[in-house]
Amino acid sequence: MQENTALQLRDNAKQMLMNIKTLEGGVEYLNKVRAIEVWAKAEKKDAELQNMIAEQKIRTQRILGRLIQEGQKRGELRSRETARLKSSTIKELDDIGINKKQSSVYQKIADIPEDKFEAHIAEKKQNVEAAFNELTTAGILHFANTGAHVSNNSGDNEWFTPKEYIDAVKAVMGSIDLDPASCQIANTVIQAPKYYTAADNGLEQDWIGNIFLNPPYAQPLIDNFSNKLISEIKSQNTKQAIVLVNNATETKWFQLLASEAAAICFPKSRIKFWSPVKESAPLQGQAFLYFGSEIEKFINGFGKYGFIAVIR
Repeated sequence: MQENTALQLRDNAKQMLMNIKTLEGGVEYLNKVRAIEVWAKAEKKDAELQNMIAEQKIRTQRILGRLIQEGQKRGELRSRETARLKSSTIKELDDIGINKKQSSVYQKIADIPEDKFEAHIAEKKQNVEAAFNELTTAGILHFANTGAHVSNNSGDNEWFTPKEYIDAVKAVMGSIDLDPASCQIANTVIQAPKYYTAADNGLEQDWIGNIFLNPPYAQPLIDNFSNKLISEIKSQNTKQAIVLVNNATETKWFQLLASEAAAICFPKSRIKFWSPVKESAPLQGQAFLYFGSEIEKFINGFGKYGFIAVIR
């Protein structure tokens, strides 16, 4: 029974969250998810399923936190500790099934900025087999309380490639005709004659010529951009490409890129990405993957940066 419920949760997770309109409904759904979570751990289900269940629990707690805040702002909600001996139609959290500690936890989760919340979730899902990537309420609370920095491998999409590497890319391919995941600021260095911003949605455009791609690292975008590149290469729209990504060799998207690449450079030090408004602090190494026939040029251009693996 619980296994069927878990599969239903997996297939309808987004819709189930959208259906939460009241605190009572949220508490009822949260209790169901918690029961499934206990079952999944007891049955030692795979890490991906357990992380999916944990994600649904955390997202439900975030919704509850927002509903609490909205109810308090409207004067429709209070905790029992603030109640007095007077009749009122104001709801009490305790009667709904939320104690003071839970209310505090849910509201802290709700207060995490949307981009950082999604980036934290993406980071933990990126390598579900690693123990430190387990999604937990305690983990996201620590993230909220410490104001933990969201770095490149956790899904921050606004880090730009230093000029020295762009120069090396141009030396290999001769030019960069298109950067399909860029912005005006990044292109001051890349200087591609054509680039697509988030508003352009490069995933829906053709990628013609020589491509440089430093994709957004958040899920599912990095999967989508990796798949798109391989599709454009196979359709012969893309002549050559160099991709800069984290060296997340255990992920499906990296395995896909590596299986189609001609050569890969694994830099001997972490790349110090740049941004006009923040400092770079990458938590893992990177890789440059080359797609094309100029393998010797790639070796000559990127050999100084690290180990080169020639694949084909």
